[in-house]
Amino acid sequence: MRFRVIAGSLVAAAALAAAATAVALPAQAASATATFVKVGDWGSGFEGKYTIKNDSGTAMSSWKVEFDLPAGVSVGSFWDATLTRNGQHITFSNVGWNGSVSSGSSVSFGFLGTPGGANSVPLNCKLNGADCGGGSTETAPGKPGAVTATGGSKSVSL
Repeated sequence: MRFRVIAGSLVAAAALAAAATAVALPAQAASATATFVKVGDWGSGFEGKYTIKNDSGTAMSSWKVEFDLPAGVSVGSFWDATLTRNGQHITFSNVGWNGSVSSGSSVSFGFLGTPGGANSVPLNCKLNGADCGGGSTETAPGKPGAVTATGGSKSVSL
């Protein structure tokens, strides 16, 4: 009988230890992203296009895409957005008719830049203050502390 109690206690302790080390990670919610594509490049200039995709599960009422351009690269004409410049820091914001982006939908805007070439691409992109690639600011919980169990007569203490 004593063997069964000890064996049962050890099995319970092992199951508890296994459960304590299996940490469930939080589900990462999808988010909105802004993806850049260089539509064309003719050496002396290029056409750039950003597509804002809303996979966040809630509608966006407005958007703002900001990025830095390498030294010597500039934006000329643009469409489907408003433009604000601060040196090489560029900010595009929605216009009245394309600010609302329902979940699962997308909008895009474009611009012409000079000069063209492999180095004429936006850097450090932010969509509404978050990384343009989406991602999450959530972090997984840390590893739980040490779990101990002691067996007694017909009981297990944790």
